[in-house]
Amino acid sequence: AKARGGISLDIGAHSREPDHVYLQNVKDGLATVKEEFSADFILYNAGTDCMIGDPLGNLSLSPDGIVARDEVIFRFAFENRIPICMVLSGGYQQSNAPCIAESIDNLFKTFNLKTGGMADQY
Repeated sequence: AKARGGISLDIGAHSREPDHVYLQNVKDGLATVKEEFSADFILYNAGTDCMIGDPLGNLSLSPDGIVARDEVIFRFAFENRIPICMVLSGGYQQSNAPCIAESIDNLFKTFNLKTGGMADQY
């Protein structure tokens, strides 16, 4: 409850919300962030406790939804030329680990991170 006081933008994630609704909320939230804030750096807490079946997260994102969420966040950072640091947290079931690995692999491939890739284009 105390942490809620530090939240200045709530994207409104709800339990059992389908991936496409959650992802649209993330995109809408990022558009609001772009209008209201001037970020010098993004510290992205990429928790996976939002994945379906997680005992603590109370959300129901599919593994594909989590991979897409991470891509949306990185695309926003690169397109707006904002340095980003992704940290991992949450995720309390064995199926979270392969999802995290898939997401990181996707980010490397999508943004060509091994050679600088997309980050250098913006």
